[in-house]
Amino acid sequence: MTSFRVPFAVAIAVLVAAPSGSGQQQTPPKAGTFGEAVRAVLVDVVVRDKKGQPVRDLKESDFQIIEDGVAQKLGSFTTFFEESPATAPAAAPPPATSAAPPKPPDADPGPIVTALVFDRLSPEAQRLAVQASQAYLGNKEEAPNYIGIFSIDLALTPYSPFTRSGPTLRQALTKLGNRSSSSFNNAERQQRKVALDQQAAASSQTAGSAAAAGGQGASGAIGTSPAAAQLAQMESNMIRDFDAMERDQQGYSTTNGLFAIIGSLAKLPGRKSLVLFSEGLSIPPAVERLFRGVVDAANRANVTIYTMDAVGLRAESTQAEIRDKVNQAAGFGINTAYAGSGASDGPLTKGLEENENVLRQDPQTGLGQLALETGGVLFNNSNNLRIGFERIDDDLHNYYMLGYTPSNDAFDGKFRKIDVKVNRAGVTVSSRRGYFAVRDVGGAPVNTWEAPALGAIEQKPLPNAFPVRAAALRFPERDRQGLVPIVVEFKTAGITFQQSTDGKTYTSDFAVIARFLDQDNQVVRKVSQHYEVNGPIDRLESAKQGDVIFYREPELPPGTYTMEAIVYDAPSGKSSVRLSTVEVTRDAANKLRVSSLVIVKRGEKVPDNDRRPENPLLVKDILLYPNINEPISKAAKEVAFYFAAYPVAGGPAAEAMIELQQNGKPVAQIPMPFGAPDATGRVQQVGRLPLTELPPGTYDLRAIVRQGPEQIVRSTLLRVVE
Repeated sequence: MTSFRVPFAVAIAVLVAAPSGSGQQQTPPKAGTFGEAVRAVLVDVVVRDKKGQPVRDLKESDFQIIEDGVAQKLGSFTTFFEESPATAPAAAPPPATSAAPPKPPDADPGPIVTALVFDRLSPEAQRLAVQASQAYLGNKEEAPNYIGIFSIDLALTPYSPFTRSGPTLRQALTKLGNRSSSSFNNAERQQRKVALDQQAAASSQTAGSAAAAGGQGASGAIGTSPAAAQLAQMESNMIRDFDAMERDQQGYSTTNGLFAIIGSLAKLPGRKSLVLFSEGLSIPPAVERLFRGVVDAANRANVTIYTMDAVGLRAESTQAEIRDKVNQAAGFGINTAYAGSGASDGPLTKGLEENENVLRQDPQTGLGQLALETGGVLFNNSNNLRIGFERIDDDLHNYYMLGYTPSNDAFDGKFRKIDVKVNRAGVTVSSRRGYFAVRDVGGAPVNTWEAPALGAIEQKPLPNAFPVRAAALRFPERDRQGLVPIVVEFKTAGITFQQSTDGKTYTSDFAVIARFLDQDNQVVRKVSQHYEVNGPIDRLESAKQGDVIFYREPELPPGTYTMEAIVYDAPSGKSSVRLSTVEVTRDAANKLRVSSLVIVKRGEKVPDNDRRPENPLLVKDILLYPNINEPISKAAKEVAFYFAAYPVAGGPAAEAMIELQQNGKPVAQIPMPFGAPDATGRVQQVGRLPLTELPPGTYDLRAIVRQGPEQIVRSTLLRVVE
């Protein structure tokens, strides 16, 4: 931490005894989504007979919805066949009671929309996927429904907006077909790793056998084979670690891309489809929770995901390939574990990790799970992907929409499993599998670590398991007038730390979430961070004495908002919630603007390479950390404060004043030199307030900025203690 001095000090001592002087709101969810969370759930269902043909003559009485093992009462029943929706006659309504649940909204079919999403693909797989898509579109001037084309690599790239223009879509596919993907899971690197593992195992066994025999040449074997084994193992470990990081990156890119596309589709009513061309999803442990969030986001947005294994017809069964790789990894683990070299870096554990990674590479695992849990289908082991497109089109034009109000109406953040049963033999049923029971999230995805935390905020009274401080600041920057920096801070002493079974390491698991609700109690913005902390056991006590500072810079449309900040400790299930309000005004470019007034807790010098000029709390090379309602000891002798002003360019000279009040009465008023605007038109005002002559108590510190006839006042509480 770097101490710092600021350029202006307020001379309060001579004035203590002076006489008194003077957000566009987000659209609510449409029918067809989970809407107001668990209060009204709509589930689209596709039913097919033994020949794979849609079953169209089912009645409401033929369906049963079970949520978490409890049968639910259907509140609405609508059919959609060949773009001709027909609402079934409503059953006789039950006697009205004051506790009667709301009826689910009628389903709106909306436009038929499909997103074609190309994951990173090898040239052969990309060619197959593009050709299948081109064959589906044909040469017609108008596509059968609205289609958007996207690719996911290191970033999400849109190639065509949602359109029915055949020429536009064909041009996008041609452009996509000419692009090259990033190279992941390099085959040559994998072959090199296998060879190194074999070399290490063979060298270790040779050394062990020679040492056991104790014969002539044993010393030479001991001197060379272990060294060769160690070098081979070092290189193999390097490749393994790089592969693990690469899989994480690949998984993050895919899940984040899917989140973005699903989020855009969520605003449309009715059933939507997403077709994912992939050679297999990378879902390492670090990405598993994000993957679960993708499933929930798709189900909440009524997006059915169909996955296509773009490898096509595989020369060898993936199951046999997976079996061989698992057996090979297990064999290396056993050989290494009992080799004479006594390898000590956990070979059996590494073997298990490799087994898990191999299993996750099977398209049946990730792609199958993604399709199954969102009501879609996995199409694999075929070069004729046109069959998949025909099935998707058929599903989009032939389905039932069931609506119900759950008997369990608690927003507890738990996952609710949905099971749809049909009273007819010999049929298959496809539907989404469940959702997280949280209040409306404004179209944003819900990650698995967020769900229990969002459930905690529904508790009455609000939980307060450990100390947390949170604030939403306001910095109306020229190009980001809705900028609302968030600061949430707490000490790790209140977080649960668990020891591993071997007593050598510790872990902790917690999350921070901040969301903004508008005046209609609708969620318009949510940001979060999941923390999985681990380390050697001898650092445990130090870890318990740490500080966590969560900082984000969301932008909000004009409006008045309530910020809910939640810190959730997963092992204990305990949490703390803090509420605050912030107003985002619609300021014209020719109007004076002023940021929040911030009391500075400390400052830290930022190296040149780490400076982010757009950070509103960065003053030259010093990053300012806000004090969030913490008392200031007089022993500190002074307190620093900061605000930013945005005067009108070319207008009258601006001036600033600092005022200190107590119980509504001015204690001091001091003019403050007004700096020159920077390249963005912002003036950063930093000052120091002496405390030596100030009696302990609670004060209202105010910054007053004037330019011509305009005047803006910003204030914050200052608590001074002995």
